[in-house]
Amino acid sequence: MSGRHIRRGWDAPEAPAPRRTGLFGRRAVRIPVIIISALSVCGLATVVLRSVSADADGCGSAGITLTVAADPAIAPALTEIGNRWSATSPMVGEDCVRVEVIEKASHEVANSLGTWAGGAVDVAGKAAPTPADSELPVVWVPDSTYWLGRVRGVDRDMFDATAPSLAASPVVLAVPETVARNLTDKLGSGVDATLLKSLLFAKTPVLKLGVVEPRRDTAGMVGAMMLSDAVVASEADLPALVAVYRGIGGPVPDTGALWKAYAAGMTGAPVSEQAVIAYNAATPKAPMAAVTLAQAPTLDFPYAVRARQPRPLAAAAALFSQALISGEYKAVFAEKGLRSPEGEASTGFPTGHGVTSNTVFVQPLNDMNKVRGAMTAWVAAKTPSRVIALVDATSSMGRTMTGGGNTAVRMQVLRSAAEKGLKLFTDDSEVGLWAFAGPGHQPLVPLAELTKSQRNKLNGAVNQASPAPTDICPLYKSIIDGYRELLKGYDPSRSNTLVVFTDSRDNSGMSLRAVQKELEKLADVTKPVRVVLLGLGPDVKLADLQAVADTTGGVAFQVTDPSQMQTIFLKALLA
Repeated sequence: MSGRHIRRGWDAPEAPAPRRTGLFGRRAVRIPVIIISALSVCGLATVVLRSVSADADGCGSAGITLTVAADPAIAPALTEIGNRWSATSPMVGEDCVRVEVIEKASHEVANSLGTWAGGAVDVAGKAAPTPADSELPVVWVPDSTYWLGRVRGVDRDMFDATAPSLAASPVVLAVPETVARNLTDKLGSGVDATLLKSLLFAKTPVLKLGVVEPRRDTAGMVGAMMLSDAVVASEADLPALVAVYRGIGGPVPDTGALWKAYAAGMTGAPVSEQAVIAYNAATPKAPMAAVTLAQAPTLDFPYAVRARQPRPLAAAAALFSQALISGEYKAVFAEKGLRSPEGEASTGFPTGHGVTSNTVFVQPLNDMNKVRGAMTAWVAAKTPSRVIALVDATSSMGRTMTGGGNTAVRMQVLRSAAEKGLKLFTDDSEVGLWAFAGPGHQPLVPLAELTKSQRNKLNGAVNQASPAPTDICPLYKSIIDGYRELLKGYDPSRSNTLVVFTDSRDNSGMSLRAVQKELEKLADVTKPVRVVLLGLGPDVKLADLQAVADTTGGVAFQVTDPSQMQTIFLKALLA
């Protein structure tokens, strides 16, 4: 660790502390008795001088600086506590410890840690430049364990195993108090998934919801997960969830922008209780009411120490952690609108406008599987795609789905899926349509933004499509051509995907291994293109389709029931 964090070199922590020379060294040096006598009259002055040369926090120019990056919700409390604790001159060995708190949004720190680890944490923005190790904090206090889980998805050994909670703040629904007064009968006892669903799907919606982008805000992610719980009872409800996500106001980049969105007609948004307290303190004439969200996860502010720190820094981090969780500073946390890690409101905790001193149940957001599910659906619903739909047009598409009792013709199932599938893409997505049969593929509608005109072209082409009089299926060659096309105009701001619909196997003479090798050659880690395959009917070999998909990080499904088509299509896009 560089001198940015330590005033003396700790690269060799086992070595004894260097002796200092000069009048103000810690260890005495041997000097002639005559000089000692001559300077004895200056002894008191020397002591005074050494006292004055120390910083106000009790540490001199030498010592250990413990850097702590903290979310803005807890940074003011940690700054005050850090100053008070540093003033007590805590020591590691013979060195004084000074705490330096850096206020920084949790998503910004996660972004930097992700790039430093050689990966990326999606925060709905550009990846941070790779920082030097010395530019990273020793300790990170994000607002939620949610962020530790996301960074550990890039580097599972990024932090020490234990990350104790320093404080808690439940996620609530912030509603203008003027609006909340008129909804006491509906919102008075809080909001659960069932009530949220009724509010969303009422003929006249009771609330107009907004949210901070869930990829950069914990409360926003809690809101997205609650909406998923309210809407999705089975996979068949996934299209409805996409529609609900698209109906949400925003997303906005941060809580500050969220408060401004209320002026545009928004009447409810998930935020932390601490954020409501801070807003009401700054805006007393137009307060927000904090409405309880039943069973919602809680911000828990974990104290995470980056792993593999030099011993003195690790020891300093442990000392500060002990002070923070000792209970000595609980009043400081309370005055800043934060509860204890157990959910209790200590002396000085602000109440009113729906915020009470009652103890709340603390439930950290740490179910990363559930987080990933909600995030995937959110990204698909709110971010644009760049898709080429590659459709099988061989004569077999004129057969029924099962070849037995089911009378649904495969081409007709495809038409229905395409019509409904187009509704799943945002207007700023780009979609094109190709068909393949015989010698190769044929572009039907060029790749272009989904304007009303482009949607009409795509629907018209699908409705007019009919099976060609050939059973030659050039599936693999067409996949390679489509992959190349997406690479040519690759757009990093969009999800670049080749969606393939087929009801048979490649019989053009190209082998499975050959197409895999070609895709491997074309692959560019800076331009990821996924191939998603949907096999219609009983004649497809799912294992082969999955092998092609795996080569590109895609996925394959087999559809045997026409009623499954839209759900499976959406699952394919979400996978």
